[in-house]
Amino acid sequence: MGRFLLHVLPDRFVKIRYYGLLGNRNRKAMLSKCRKFLGVITVKVTNRDVSETWQEFLLRVCGINLMRCLFYGKGKMVRKAVLLPERYKEPP
Repeated sequence: MGRFLLHVLPDRFVKIRYYGLLGNRNRKAMLSKCRKFLGVITVKVTNRDVSETWQEFLLRVCGINLMRCLFYGKGKMVRKAVLLPERYKEPP
């Protein structure tokens, strides 16, 4: 039981790993080796159109138009105001 409890971290402690496949020192090299051994094909995306909003992307990919009224299915919704979350002095 004592040997097991040596591996249990106290409250508010986070386990940090500086070794292995995802260690910062050789992360890129090790991940590329893993991808090579597993036969994973990586595709690099270049010349991506950054002017496209997430709403336009959703319309292009899924065919869901968020700018159209969801209830009536016609018209165009326009943003009138942005509602920010209220700040409370104590947690709920």
